[in-house]
Amino acid sequence: MENVPKRDERILIIDEQPLSQSYLRYSLEQLGYQNTIIADKPQIALNLCRENKFDLIICSYNQADGKKDGFQLFEELKLAGLHKLSTGIIFISAETDPTLVHSVIELQPDEFLAKPFVIKDLQLRIERVLKRKHQLRPLYQLIDTQQYDTAVQLIDEQLADAGQRKWFPLMLKLKGDILLTQHQFAEAEHFFLAMLNIQPFSWAKMGLVRCYVQQGREELALQELESLLLRTESRLFALDLLSELEFKQQRYQRAQQHLIDAADLAPRNLFRQQKLLQLSRLNHDYETQYRAAKDMVKYARYSVFEQPDLYLNLARASIDFALASESEEQHSRLNRQANQSLQTLQKQFSKQALSEQQQVLQARLLYLQDHKDKAKALLRDLKTDQPITSLEDALDKAKALHEVGLTDAAEQLFSQISQHCKQQQPDPLLGAYLQQEVTERRQMQQGPRELNNSAVQLYQRGHWEQAFEAFTLAHKVMPKNAGIALNLLQTLLTSPRPLCAPDLRYRLLQQCELVVAGATLKPEQQRRYEQLKSKQQPLQMNG
Repeated sequence: MENVPKRDERILIIDEQPLSQSYLRYSLEQLGYQNTIIADKPQIALNLCRENKFDLIICSYNQADGKKDGFQLFEELKLAGLHKLSTGIIFISAETDPTLVHSVIELQPDEFLAKPFVIKDLQLRIERVLKRKHQLRPLYQLIDTQQYDTAVQLIDEQLADAGQRKWFPLMLKLKGDILLTQHQFAEAEHFFLAMLNIQPFSWAKMGLVRCYVQQGREELALQELESLLLRTESRLFALDLLSELEFKQQRYQRAQQHLIDAADLAPRNLFRQQKLLQLSRLNHDYETQYRAAKDMVKYARYSVFEQPDLYLNLARASIDFALASESEEQHSRLNRQANQSLQTLQKQFSKQALSEQQQVLQARLLYLQDHKDKAKALLRDLKTDQPITSLEDALDKAKALHEVGLTDAAEQLFSQISQHCKQQQPDPLLGAYLQQEVTERRQMQQGPRELNNSAVQLYQRGHWEQAFEAFTLAHKVMPKNAGIALNLLQTLLTSPRPLCAPDLRYRLLQQCELVVAGATLKPEQQRRYEQLKSKQQPLQMNG
C-alpha cells in the first residue's frame, strides 16, 4: 500500500506463532502502524500491560500447546485490571467452535476476527475500534478511574450535541451500566424503560431485568426473561438469571437445567461451572457434579484459576458419582479419575499442606473399594475439633467419617459446620447444600449403600414401614441409582398395606419407574422388573 499515512497508536500483538507474528506485523506496517510490540509468551504480555499503556491489543487464541491460551490470557488481563475500556482489544482465532466464540464474547472484546483473514478485514476492525476509542476516550478514562458522576455528566453533555449522534447508542448503554454499577436501580429502571420506548435494545431490556431483580420484583423479571431467551445476544444472560431466580424459589431442578443450558453454550466460564457443581449436589445429580468438576479442571489448566481445590473437588465428585453408580466399568473409570486427580495434585502442588485432605480422599477411595475397615483406620485419628478453614474440606471429612461408621465424630463435625455457616454466611448455593447434607446425614445412621442393604433385610422380614422409610431415604440421596429405585418400586407395589399417602405413592412410583426404565439393569434386576410390570406376586429381593 503506497502513500499510507503513518500512525502513532501503540499496538501490542500477542501471538506465539512466528508466521502469524510476521503476518500481523507486515499487515500493520502496510496500514501505517509503526509503533507495534510483539509478545510471544503470555507472561511477557502480562508484564508489558503492567508497564505500558496500549491503544490496541491484538490477542491470538491459538497459543502453543501445553500453555496458557489466548482466552485465559484475555481473562487474566481483565481480572487483573490490566485491560481498560480506553484500550481496544481484538481477539483472533483460527478456531470458531460456537462454545469458544460464546465464551470469548462473554469477556466482551471489541472485535472477534476469525483466521484466515486478509489485510482489508484487519484494517476494518482496527479502524473501527480505534475510532471509537479515540472519540470516547475522555468518557472511558472517567469510567476506568471510577469517576462515575462526572462520566454521567459528560454523557449528558454529549447527548445534547447532535454532531455526536453516531455515538448516542453506545453512550446511552454506558450510562445504563453506570447507573447499575452505582446501585441506582429506581433511576436506572426509568432510564431503561425510556430507552425501550425508543428502540427494543437488548442491553436496555437486560438492564431493566436487573433493576426488577434488585428491587424484589421477580415476577416482572421472569416475564421479561422469556423474550430475552429467544435472542442470541441475551440468551446466556437470561439463562444465568433464570437459574438464580429459580434457586431463590427453591426450584433446584429448574435452576440446574438453566445452568446446564448456559454451560453448554459457554463452558469456559468457571464461575458458572462452580454454580452448576453446587446445584447438582443439591439435586443429588452426581453425574452432572462430576462433569462440572471435570470441566473446571480442564478449562482452568494453565490459567490463574488453577488451584488445588479444583483437583480435590474432581476427586470428591468422582467418588460421589462412583458411590451412586452400580456399573462396575463406571466404578473402575471413576476410581482411576479420582486417583489421577490426587496424583496431579501431589505433583503440581506438593509444597502446599494438603496431607489431611488427601488422607480423607484416600479413605473414601478405600470405602469405595469395599475396604471399610482400612478406611476407618485411616480416619480414626483425624481431629474434628479444629477451626474450620475450608467448608469443602470439613464437609468431605464429615462425609468420610459418616460413611465408615464413625458417627459420633461425624456428628461433631457436622455440628461445627452448621455453626460455622450461621456465623460466616457462605455463598447461598454452598450454604443450601451444606445444610441439606447435614440434615440428611443426621437422618441416616449409615451410608446410603448400607442403608439400602438394611432396608432389603427389613423388607425380607416383612417390616414394610421401616423398609419403605429406609428405601425412600436412600432413593432421596441417590435418586438415579437403579437398584435402589427398583427396591423402592417393589416395596410400594408388593406391600400388603398402604405405606404413604396416595399422592406421594404416585409420585414415588413415577420417579422410580423413570429411573429403572432408563437404566441398564443386571439380569436379576431385569427379571424382577419384568415381573413387577406384569403385576405378579412379591419376589425375593437381593441387595
